[in-house]
Amino acid sequence: MELQGFAKFHHLLKLDPNPSSIGFGTKVRAGDIIRFASRVRLAKNFKGINLEGYSQETNDGYDAFFLVFLTHSALERFLEINSLELDALDSLMAPYNPEKVIQKFVEKDKKGLLYDFLYEKLNNKKLKVKLSDCRNYNSTNVAYISASIRHIFAHGHLCAHSNGVHPKNVYSICTSISDFLVTFMDAEFGKKIDEYYSKVYADSQVDLEAVCSE
Repeated sequence: MELQGFAKFHHLLKLDPNPSSIGFGTKVRAGDIIRFASRVRLAKNFKGINLEGYSQETNDGYDAFFLVFLTHSALERFLEINSLELDALDSLMAPYNPEKVIQKFVEKDKKGLLYDFLYEKLNNKKLKVKLSDCRNYNSTNVAYISASIRHIFAHGHLCAHSNGVHPKNVYSICTSISDFLVTFMDAEFGKKIDEYYSKVYADSQVDLEAVCSE
């Protein structure tokens, strides 16, 4: 499944090959957008891994962490093309009901097994504070959780049963995070493209419907 607005983005490039005109960062090139779209598509279409000699439970746990790893890598590209920092996502995410994801993170980890492991292993003091804020319902920025999981998993610390966490709960938490972030990025990308589409159509009366049907 492609990004919303990705096909339209390619057609708009025929009118102006500079993505900054659409509202992306000044140094962003078409290739950067394409790489972002590829990362989102990979996360959207990820169907899990198949580990020989592992229980299905353990396999599911690793599936979950890989999914967040892929999703957060797409989010890093999203931040890059929009010249944003993680902190800026608080207000952008608000209309998408991130509270449900935070609630799932807490409720499926009632004893704090996953949270404690992540918090202990994180070296980034700022991210530790932000992760704690999510755990205590003081932040609804889902990216702080995905960043924590991505960092600890990528560096080899996080396993399917780390700190006694149940893979079933890990899977529930991680799919909730990924679904939310993919939906968020998809919608925000599509909105930016549509806003530019409308502006160009209004300003120049270019028949973009005809262009996009070519």
